[in-house]
Amino acid sequence: MTTSGTTRSVNDELYVGNRCMLRVAGDHFLVKILHVEKTHIHVTFPGREYPIEGLQVMLEFHDELGFNSYRTHIVRGPDRAGGGLVLARPVDSRRTKYRDSCRVPTDLTVHVKDQVHVRRYDASLVNISAGGALIVTPAQFDFSSTIEMTLSLPGEPRHHLVGQVIHATGAPQKYNTNDKTYGVRFIELAPDATESINRYVLNRLREIYPTV
Repeated sequence: MTTSGTTRSVNDELYVGNRCMLRVAGDHFLVKILHVEKTHIHVTFPGREYPIEGLQVMLEFHDELGFNSYRTHIVRGPDRAGGGLVLARPVDSRRTKYRDSCRVPTDLTVHVKDQVHVRRYDASLVNISAGGALIVTPAQFDFSSTIEMTLSLPGEPRHHLVGQVIHATGAPQKYNTNDKTYGVRFIELAPDATESINRYVLNRLREIYPTV
C-alpha cells in the first residue's frame, strides 16, 4: 500500500531503453521504452489487439521508496504481436510513497461514495491503518477520485472519512467478478478518527500476535 504525493514535472525517466510498469484497466505489464519524441513515446507490449486507441493508461516507475506515475492514453494500439504501443507523451508525474503506518486485516463492511455523487455502496474493508485502507466494492471509482467513507469500528463511534483513490485493481476470486479493489489514502483525518483507528489497529495486533 502507498501514500500519494505531489504532482511533478516530467523528469528523466522517459528515455529509450528504460523499463517500467504499464497499468491498463487494473492490470500491470512490464514494458520497455523504444522511442521518445516531443509528443509521443513508443513502448513494447505483448498483446496484438488490445489496448485500443484512446484508452487511459498509467506508466509507473518503481523504486525502493515508492513510484512515479504518469497518466497518458493510447494513441495507436498494437498492429501485430509484439508491435508495441504509441502513447501520448505525459506532461507531469505523480510521486507515490510506500506506506509507513501499520495496517491490519479486517472482516468489516464500510459504506463508500464518490464525493460528487449521492449513491452509496457497501465495501469490504480488507485492511486499515491511520494512513489509509484497502477496500473491495462494486463501485466504479477513477484513479485519484475523492471518496467519502462511513466507518464503524467495534467499540468506537462512527466516523465519516475522506480519502483519495491511489490505485485500483481487479478483486480477488472470492468476490464478485464486477468488484474492484481500491487503495485509499485518507485526507486530513480528524484527531478523534485517528485515535479510533489507532486503538482498533492496536487491539487487532494483540489478537493476531498475542505477545504484542
